[in-house]
Amino acid sequence: MTLRTRLTLLTFAAVLLALLAFAGVAGTVLWRVELSSITRQVDAQAEALLAIADTTPGRLNATARDILEENGVTATARVYRGGVRAWSGGALGPARLDPDFLNGADTHVVRRAGRYVVASQREGTLSVEVGRSLEPLEKLLRRYALIATLTLLGLSTVVGALVASQVRSALRPLETLAGRVQHLDSAAPLPGLHEPGEVGALARALDRSLQALRAEREHETLFLASASHELRTPVTAMLADVQHTLSRARPAEELRSALERTERTASRLRQLTGNLMTLTRAQRLPTPPQAPLPTVDLLHLAGEAVDLLQPLATRRDLDLWLDGAPVRVQGDSALLGGVLENLVGNAIKFTPPGGQVRVTVQPDGAHAHLTVEDTGPGLPTGALTEAFVRGHTDVEGFGLGLAVVRQVVDAHGGTLRFGQASGGGARVTVALPLEDAAPVAAEQ
Repeated sequence: MTLRTRLTLLTFAAVLLALLAFAGVAGTVLWRVELSSITRQVDAQAEALLAIADTTPGRLNATARDILEENGVTATARVYRGGVRAWSGGALGPARLDPDFLNGADTHVVRRAGRYVVASQREGTLSVEVGRSLEPLEKLLRRYALIATLTLLGLSTVVGALVASQVRSALRPLETLAGRVQHLDSAAPLPGLHEPGEVGALARALDRSLQALRAEREHETLFLASASHELRTPVTAMLADVQHTLSRARPAEELRSALERTERTASRLRQLTGNLMTLTRAQRLPTPPQAPLPTVDLLHLAGEAVDLLQPLATRRDLDLWLDGAPVRVQGDSALLGGVLENLVGNAIKFTPPGGQVRVTVQPDGAHAHLTVEDTGPGLPTGALTEAFVRGHTDVEGFGLGLAVVRQVVDAHGGTLRFGQASGGGARVTVALPLEDAAPVAAEQ
């Protein structure tokens, strides 16, 4: 059952129940008003009949007819003298006067007796009883019920048709919106963005979500293209080198050289796959973090990265330095370690032999600053901006590294800046919130 059908049925049912309740209340009021009117009429007839009860039967017959007829309805009447019925007239009614009234202290009683309203009055030895049937009132109520039922059905049909039309008109933008949402590849804006009320709010929220999804899809496409490109090149080179080496017998020196080239290529592949894993893990972190992150010592992580990359710096004849003070931040140690390895690894890679790479960790206000400087040629700001875009492959040698750094830093609520070192090389600074300034709890 569609939403439109459900809304129409619910509205129709609500209107029908409201009309039924109104008809029921109106019928009850009609019954009570008419019953009260009949009661007053019967009581007045009994009083008038009592006034002429002590007359001859002939005169009583002539006068009582006018008293007992009211609006074309003839009441039942009896006159008693000393408890014995002396006269009766009108329509058939109750069999006899209530003995309790004849012998009791009451001189004026109005009661219901079956389908009659009966008024009894007494004065001395004279007693009168006037009764009126409720059948005319019951017929009136049956006619009212029939007319009310037909009216309710007609009104409900008209109201149902109007409600169905209004619901269909109100939901038409949602149907259009639903059809448009199915085509995510279209860059056209969603319909209903400028509609007032709930439809417009829903359209604007969906449009923002779709724009974010399209941007994420574009990023993923670029990422996959970059990953395949980055992985294909070293794999192709390594395979060609191995095939060339195996094409004929070679001396030990050539075999060693081929194995060294294979080792370098395998190291590059390991770095690329590590970046891919780091990027995948970073994407699972919300920005900003919504769950508590453990507390880590940034200087300790920097020391681990320096120790790991020290052999590479030594082979390239570089001095690798670490300065600073212990600084505690909240974050994922594996991801932050990947950031350090990428930054320090890139600095080592682009610094010529005899140069220096310096890693510094210092607190600065509410943030911890991690700075990596080198004495290499540096990188133009525009080229580095492109390198920060995930999936960009035109910056030779950077691959996914700096894009991974940006993703991890953003996930930790930090910032990333690039500048020129004092010696002319590159300087990359990562600012992360200190433990006390972070919006999440420390590790238990």
